Amino acid sequence: MTEHCLPKNEKLCSRTAINRLFAEGSAFIVYPLRIVYRIDESSVAPPQFFVNIPKRNFKRAVKRVYLRRRIREAYRLHKEILSEPLSRRNQSMHLAFLYLDKNLNDFHFIEKKMIEALERLTQRIEPTETQQPSPLS
Repeated sequence: MTEHCLPKNEKLCSRTAINRLFAEGSAFIVYPLRIVYRIDESSVAPPQFFVNIPKRNFKRAVKRVYLRRRIREAYRLHKEILSEPLSRRNQSMHLAFLYLDKNLNDFHFIEKKMIEALERLTQRIEPTETQQPSPLS
């Protein structure tokens, strides 16, 4: 059983790294999340991430904090979906989770979307294995 923790070294805080992520990274949407990512071949650190909830959509800080905590918790519980393939390939990744919806969603919905997003990231990391011919042909 893996330990579910979220240490400081997994949080993306560097402004230069964040600017580089948005300048060089790729993105996709698993509504209500937009995921921006950049694979780092040079280091073997755990994936680093941050969460952004726009003030334009949620004027009250209480609601932004509510969503930020839910997204971080969903990532913390399911981060091994992403971290295991990265460690096998000796890679690291920078991630940004941007919340797009204008409504508050409950934790189960956010968790389901986070799992879907992490699985899509894993598919983009690992190239699809070639189909082996069936023994009957």
